[in-house]
Amino acid sequence: MFLNKLKLVFFFIQTINQSICVDLNNITREDIQTLEMEYKDMKFVKLMDHPYYIKSRNEDNFCPVPYSHLVDYHDISFEGINIINRSLQDVVYICVIEKKYKLAYTIFLNAIESMAITYMYRFCEFAIEMNKKHSEISFYLKVLSDTLAELIPIINREWISPDPYECILDVYNSHKSEEYKFNEVNTNYRNALLSCMELMKDKVHFLKEPKKVTMNELTVNQLKQYQDMSNRVISGHLTLKSGPTYKDITGDLYQTSCTSCKEENTGTTNEIYILSPCGHGWCCELCINKFRRGKLSKCPVCFQKIRSTQELDIQTSVSIVTEKYVPLQARCILDEREARCIKCRSQVTDDNDDDELSKSYIMIPCGHGWYCENCIKHEKCSKCKQKKTNKLCITLKNNELDSE
Repeated sequence: MFLNKLKLVFFFIQTINQSICVDLNNITREDIQTLEMEYKDMKFVKLMDHPYYIKSRNEDNFCPVPYSHLVDYHDISFEGINIINRSLQDVVYICVIEKKYKLAYTIFLNAIESMAITYMYRFCEFAIEMNKKHSEISFYLKVLSDTLAELIPIINREWISPDPYECILDVYNSHKSEEYKFNEVNTNYRNALLSCMELMKDKVHFLKEPKKVTMNELTVNQLKQYQDMSNRVISGHLTLKSGPTYKDITGDLYQTSCTSCKEENTGTTNEIYILSPCGHGWCCELCINKFRRGKLSKCPVCFQKIRSTQELDIQTSVSIVTEKYVPLQARCILDEREARCIKCRSQVTDDNDDDELSKSYIMIPCGHGWYCENCIKHEKCSKCKQKKTNKLCITLKNNELDSE
């Protein structure tokens, strides 16, 4: 355990100042090479015929884009390239030779998505069957927690939908069991897991399975053996080998721009600032530096004099994942994902109908969030334990960040 934590410390020290900018509408060969370097263990997986990842339309095949944001295109034509029963390495190589970089990148991310989702789907199946058989899963829930600590950063940084893991985390946050054994039959708990599986069912099994069985026909020992195999598969293939902890991504249809310089930016939280006292934003780091040098004195939105600025540091809370998980910065302030309170994990999405006020808060001076209306009342930040001196209510509206 200590050695693992030490390795993680070194990993984040090495990557803290690194970033990669990927333009979703202009994928390059260098983007493909970077992806292959970061996920070296994925190249030998074999792709299978799949109704979601290989969609037929007018006698042509298309693959969907995996991004959780909207982009300029919804799917990409295979243009005669056959991927069924071929290794990911071979498919990517052929795409690169034919200069179909966007297709290669998308297929690679689809493989990552399906492997991660298949693992989570299998665990839900396993947990349901174990509960039916009155068998505890405390050990395997701990393994799941460790694995999600590795998968969540990958899913977040590649802009893959976080809904499946969010659903599982909600299940185990909502359904408590003594020492997390879950060995007493609980229909509500099983139904909640079934709801998670419903979210994932269309994306499972894109990659060739080492062994595929029907879990409700297995004994307890067989279930454990099968789950052990799932853990070995995911740890042996889907690991982020190197690279930064997050990506700056452009090409998102909801991409925001600085209210001052109007330059398009991805809006990663390490460069987003709110102006005070008017609360308008966001402003990029370059324009905030203009304010610090006295070259920007009035808000570009309302022309009120700027007295100070507040940096945002938005985090996503994860309740059952172990302490070795280091949260990634939110990729984009306006990323359409349901915001969750960093403390209680309740949803804090804005309801902008009839100009209602936002219910998303950050603490001042640390800038951590989001907090819901109840948790913002606490005197200390749950993330950094710094004492709160004030609070700021943020409204995300019309692709622009305003605050109340």
